Amino acid sequence: MMSMASHRHMAASARNAARQLASAATRSSTTAASTAPSSQFRNPNFILGIGSGLLLAGLHSATGSANDFYDYRFKSPKDADDLASFYGGEELMELYCVFPIVGQIMMRSATFDDTGGIKTQGFPGTMEVNMVFSDDVNEDTGETDWFNKRERFKNTLFGYTLWDMVINFGFQTKDDGSRECYHAGEYFHGNVPILSQVMLLIFKVHARWVVWSTEHHVNHYAFSSGTTDEEEEMEEESRANMPLFLLKNYAWSDLTAMLFGYKEGDLSRAEKQPSFLLLGGKDSEKDELPFQKKAIQIRISEDIEADKQAMKALSSKYCPEDVKKILARRATIARRRTNAKHEVSGDEDDVDVDEEAAATSDVYVMATELAADRAMRRMTRRPTGAATN
Repeated sequence: MMSMASHRHMAASARNAARQLASAATRSSTTAASTAPSSQFRNPNFILGIGSGLLLAGLHSATGSANDFYDYRFKSPKDADDLASFYGGEELMELYCVFPIVGQIMMRSATFDDTGGIKTQGFPGTMEVNMVFSDDVNEDTGETDWFNKRERFKNTLFGYTLWDMVINFGFQTKDDGSRECYHAGEYFHGNVPILSQVMLLIFKVHARWVVWSTEHHVNHYAFSSGTTDEEEEMEEESRANMPLFLLKNYAWSDLTAMLFGYKEGDLSRAEKQPSFLLLGGKDSEKDELPFQKKAIQIRISEDIEADKQAMKALSSKYCPEDVKKILARRATIARRRTNAKHEVSGDEDDVDVDEEAAATSDVYVMATELAADRAMRRMTRRPTGAATN
């Protein structure tokens, strides 16, 4: 009897102990759950991580994108049609790429997409390039009054847009009859912190170099066709590789003019024909550029849409191989108009094209010529539309 009573007593004690342990465990878990968030927020590393993330997001929002992120201009005494030909041709891209190897990497291996734009090597990933030309002719003089090349660069990686940029090149005729060339960054939209800030800074510095080298080339060496062999060689060297050309032919003063701008009255530089990219002084107040005017913005938007519709219509009507042949013919027509400067038939079938050469030609050059051809077609259609209204 004592043994059975003892066993029952021990079993009851074990049950009581188990209940106490379970209750203690429940209270401990409840206490830990209630104190975990507060202890986590008191963790310095957690607070530092949250603060750094918010700071990075704020900095990216403030510095990762920009509108009108540069605006450089210079005056040129050159002929309006020559300037339009330069900004609408491949010569500008040679200066834009700075070194020949950059142009070969970016543009020589480019391909056309379904919209008539081009795809090439990005930074990193794939870069899509689209351009549209817009201009207007002065009815009194018959010369080009203004010309604008709008070029969009969109960099993607695995389908995600890293950054998107639009820049404008061209010139306008001012009220006094002088011509002002401009390079302007319309917008830069970056979506990746740090990379966006780095790319925006690079493009700002790059823009300074491009406009300076363009002014130097246009005002001093461009359009030398028909002159001496030495002048033609200088023109080609300054366009193809401006850094090497400067090292060979110019002193340190011109490089500082590129960095800090040319000040009027600096005779030591004026004697050496430096850059006339003016900073401050009388030219500090800048007039509105053509693409910044509302009416011309609408027109450029219409030009972009018209180019897209024309390419869609062409793609829907012909197979890809026939489309490539037609584009090659149109590019040939545009090249003959701008380079050879003689009349060509408007019938594309009458234009002989070396198909093998077209297949291996520089896609960017071809895209530039096609943009010029589309602009020419729009210009010839506008008077007809105006006359019928």
